[in-house]
Amino acid sequence: MPGDNVQVEVRELSAGGTVVRVAGVLDALALPRVSRELTDAQRGEHPVFVDLSEVTFMDSRGLGSLLAANERSREGAAPVRIFQPSSVVRRLLDVAGVSAVLTEVDELPQ
Repeated sequence: MPGDNVQVEVRELSAGGTVVRVAGVLDALALPRVSRELTDAQRGEHPVFVDLSEVTFMDSRGLGSLLAANERSREGAAPVRIFQPSSVVRRLLDVAGVSAVLTEVDELPQ
């Protein structure tokens, strides 16, 4: 089944906010599921924290989904924050030159 190499979990934070945890391979096969979860999470009013600490591979389409979520927040949807990107994700963000565009946080709200 497409996207089997990715796991996506969504949980609400008691302090307000939503965590979308992505683990595994974030590529074209995983894109529909990840994009759907990000879009749904952004329908709320609280920030969305995208936990990328367990992403083992991310291609340009995965990066595109993060940039699309960031653009939606600029257009009025809930803000998106990147939380603990893995070294693979960090490298892609740096190489693509988008580290300054995507807001990153070191901690989740309590």
